Amino acid sequence: MNLENYNEVLNKRERLYKSYISLALIFWGIGNFLLKDQARINDSALGFINGLTLGIEIICVFWVFRIRKALKDDKILRKLYIDEHDERKNFIKLKAGYNLIGKIALGIFVISILASYFNMVIFYTLVITGIFLIILSLLLKLYWIKKI
Repeated sequence: MNLENYNEVLNKRERLYKSYISLALIFWGIGNFLLKDQARINDSALGFINGLTLGIEIICVFWVFRIRKALKDDKILRKLYIDEHDERKNFIKLKAGYNLIGKIALGIFVISILASYFNMVIFYTLVITGIFLIILSLLLKLYWIKKI
């Protein structure tokens, strides 16, 4: 176990999550204060955009605090390292397509935000598709947890 290298990896991740937080705040501010009056957007689409941005913020803040806590305590760092490099969990994620489906769903949500400025039917269709992908991913993960 090489915790010094893992320590550097966690520092890079912390910086990445902080940049996500900053970008999400910037886009949220631009959308809510500068473009709100100029855009012809439905209130439900605006609520979805705000909710998605807030969700990204909360997840990133959670991971930043978790990484900071792990960097301060070697016991937590070791546990996080073991948890991240667990072969069974990685195999389940691989079989369920967990990483790929999550990235596709996030891409669909971003495209749905862009589509909300043009057509609300496309917006709702893409949001439902993204939610379906997330549910499918969770069901596949549960299936592979039970099977293995």
